[in-house]
Amino acid sequence: MKGEVVSRENNQQEGFNRVVVIGEVSSSPVSRDLADGSVVTTFDVVSHTEAGRVSVPISVDGIPSFLEEGISVCVTGFVRRRFFKAGASVASRTEVVANVIAPTRRKAQVRKALETLADDLSELLDA
Repeated sequence: MKGEVVSRENNQQEGFNRVVVIGEVSSSPVSRDLADGSVVTTFDVVSHTEAGRVSVPISVDGIPSFLEEGISVCVTGFVRRRFFKAGASVASRTEVVANVIAPTRRKAQVRKALETLADDLSELLDA
């Protein structure tokens, strides 16, 4: 992908399911080709909270070329639980689907992502 910001439109119509994760990419991104021809990349981001170290699984459409283990990122997106076949049974995974991924060293891009999220929340509260 060009540039250093991954962004996609959020198609949610009701409610407010948004999340911000700021931390370090703790695993090498893994890209998978889906049956419909699209590509999904998954990776984990580690944040440090008062409760300790928290690992958050992230998924994004496409292959962000700038992502690598150890880089500090800001991710905005929404939480989704998806189900899939695992052998003879069905398994599930809860993950953050990224709308924006920006390296934290790109302060203007991080601010824009957070301002967009705040604007979305303001619109919901004003409705």
